[in-house]
Amino acid sequence: MSTNSKIKLHSSRRTVLLVFVLSAFVLLLLGALVVFQVFKGSNENSSSEEDITYPVLEGTIYIKNEVELRNVIDNSVGKSVVIAFTKDIQLTESALSITNNTNITLTIDSKYGVCKIFGVAGNSTIVVEDGGVLTLNGVIVTHERISSGGTGVVVNSGGTVNMHSGEISGNVVNNSGGGIHNRGTFRLYGGKISDNTATNNGGGVYNVGDFEMYGGEITKNNANMGGGVYNRGTFNRLGGVIADNKATSRGYNWA
Repeated sequence: MSTNSKIKLHSSRRTVLLVFVLSAFVLLLLGALVVFQVFKGSNENSSSEEDITYPVLEGTIYIKNEVELRNVIDNSVGKSVVIAFTKDIQLTESALSITNNTNITLTIDSKYGVCKIFGVAGNSTIVVEDGGVLTLNGVIVTHERISSGGTGVVVNSGGTVNMHSGEISGNVVNNSGGGIHNRGTFRLYGGKISDNTATNNGGGVYNVGDFEMYGGEITKNNANMGGGVYNRGTFNRLGGVIADNKATSRGYNWA
């Protein structure tokens, strides 16, 4: 073989080797880019899924203690405000008052689970005054069986409560209306009024106003008369369940 032929052969081998090395490098680079994109996409999807699982309720004010809760309500006159609990709230001063020209929704965010608002011993937990509007979505209103507790929710004349879910439970009052004492308007769409006690009348509900029941349940309440409901007003029952209540005198479920 001539010298020129040998030179050409070595040159061809070097070219093939160079092409092979460059091809391998390109393949490695493309592989690295694919891995990077997959990793990046996985992280982005994880963030999106977390946002979907734990949504921040649009237009909602999140609170974590009694001071924040009272401040928001005090500054909500003339407004419609949605308040979400991030943890249980123990009231220490007095009942939570929903005053005239105030429209408050107490709700929960699935991120924080079901939250409770505990009343002060000897006081009602929530009082809705004339011209006040309260909506309950998922919150539990309770005294947790404090022997000197109070009514869960008091609705004074001219006040309005709309209950869609949650509970008014575990309240004990040394008078009438363990769960609810209503002189205004109360609309029950869902949720539970249960395990409340009144030494007098209306373990679950004491009503001398307008009560509309579309759903939900009034169960396992206790009183002297009207274990579930003691009614001296207007009570329209269009749905829901009133059952398993007890009374020492008369009217287990109704009086």
